[in-house]
Amino acid sequence: MRTNLKLSWFTALCFCAITILSTPAKASLIGSTVDWQSYFGGGPTGAGTFGSFVANGSIGGIYKINGANGEAIFGIDVSASSITFDYSVDVFGSTFWNSSVLSLAPTIYNGIALDFTGDSISSLSIDPATNMAGFNGSDISFTSNQIEVNWENLSYTPSTIVELDVNNAVPEPSTNVFVGSGIVALVLWRRRKSWATKVGG
Repeated sequence: MRTNLKLSWFTALCFCAITILSTPAKASLIGSTVDWQSYFGGGPTGAGTFGSFVANGSIGGIYKINGANGEAIFGIDVSASSITFDYSVDVFGSTFWNSSVLSLAPTIYNGIALDFTGDSISSLSIDPATNMAGFNGSDISFTSNQIEVNWENLSYTPSTIVELDVNNAVPEPSTNVFVGSGIVALVLWRRRKSWATKVGG
């Protein structure tokens, strides 16, 4: 009876560990340092088209042309699990992004790169809220801590939104401790069972 209870407890522990391990926790982008830089004409662009901010769920950076005091085109809003390029600050009305040579491999001809300090991005997709005509999966790419967005030849208006859903799934420390405890328990249980078999034999 006591052996069966121990076996049931151990089985439940292993099941919980496997379940948690197969569904890693989503880490929030809030609090991340975001460095952003626009690229066009074969390389990075100048004043007003780059910056850095700490993500807090509101617009942290504003892309401007004609210098840091120039005209605003879009704001960059990084929330817990999404990045939004909000053109409501646009002062030019309906226009388009010019064509260019490759400015940042592998994706950007005329676009923007965002670097996230200390985050590990595992997936990236276009949110249905995106309404920039022609914008699709070929216009985005990512590594573990950088996202590239290209909008060469695409049009925009003050009502344009480009929203990207980000998953930077990272196992929480408590998950690692729990799974580690399960593995240790498995090893000890098997050794005890082996020892008991030898003594009984």
